[in-house]
Amino acid sequence: MIQQALQSALVGLGVAVVCFVPYLVYQYRRYGQFSASRMVWMIALLVYGTALVTYTLFPLPSQAWCAVPHPGMLELDPSLYFRDMWQMHAAGTSWMGVATSWTMMQMALNVLLFVPLGFIVRHLWKVGVARATLLGLGISLLIELTQLTGNWFTAPCAYRVADISDVWTNTLGAFLGAVLALLTPRLAADADALESMRADARPVTRGRRWAGMLIDAVAVGVVWAGVSVVMAVGYYVIAGDTSADREAAAAFSHVITAVAVVCCFAVVVVFALVGSGASLGQRLVYLQPVSTRPRPRFWLLVRALVVQGVALALVLGTSSLSLFGVAWLGLAVIWVAFQPRGLSFALTGCQIVDARSQG
Repeated sequence: MIQQALQSALVGLGVAVVCFVPYLVYQYRRYGQFSASRMVWMIALLVYGTALVTYTLFPLPSQAWCAVPHPGMLELDPSLYFRDMWQMHAAGTSWMGVATSWTMMQMALNVLLFVPLGFIVRHLWKVGVARATLLGLGISLLIELTQLTGNWFTAPCAYRVADISDVWTNTLGAFLGAVLALLTPRLAADADALESMRADARPVTRGRRWAGMLIDAVAVGVVWAGVSVVMAVGYYVIAGDTSADREAAAAFSHVITAVAVVCCFAVVVVFALVGSGASLGQRLVYLQPVSTRPRPRFWLLVRALVVQGVALALVLGTSSLSLFGVAWLGLAVIWVAFQPRGLSFALTGCQIVDARSQG
């Protein structure tokens, strides 16, 4: 059980990593700034939610297990826990033994399982105790119905007992979590207060510069992966099985790489020549390049290519040069630690400011 719980938490952490950049963008576009406390609580919710799903659904049953009848997969007696404990005591078990029994532990774990739900939603979204309790009830019912139907008829058979006792214990847990949240200081920044300051210009911090860089890196990766997948699928749909003609497949893989590189460069160039000249990541975190003296617009393209363009050429070019590209990107990231203006702005004599300060 402990191993399954750890694996579920690791899956949830992986989902949180994937969702980090999209939620970072969401924060900047809604609040105009990064909120560390809300990010922590959102990650906690993602980890908890994913872990809850994987913990309650996996491992899946084998065909051999499903081939044997398993009666009693639906339990509608809400007093089951208490009847089992009373029978244990009637059979000679002391009350201390009953209190430390597996039945008692299972009931307590079902309550504790949903305490984080009530606690997190209360702090993150200011959900009231009643709504947090109803949310726990709804999610618990959904889980039990999923188990009753064998993951909505997608599993070979129903392999977990759908127990009404789990519903009321889970609901109790969500209620207790929400009540506990009432007794603790508010641990997440208020969303309405953050949103009210969305239009306010803010200092250009190192964290904000790194956020823009991270978004740019992810955007380039998405373009690269998207173009590569679309072209590869299109090629195999048209050409069919190419296992016998490996030379043709290898040649086309080079074409895919070349097109992907061109598309990534196009992203950099288009954003440099349109609007403020800021990259996609810089725009999403409200940053804008400003020249220290009058320069032609072409200079914004130079600024964009001096780091991003060089890095793309090296990283996405030949494998022998990729390490130099990674080192160049690493230098740009480290540079911000000493000077938030950044390497590209220092090399081209530009400044970077909050876009909202420019009207």
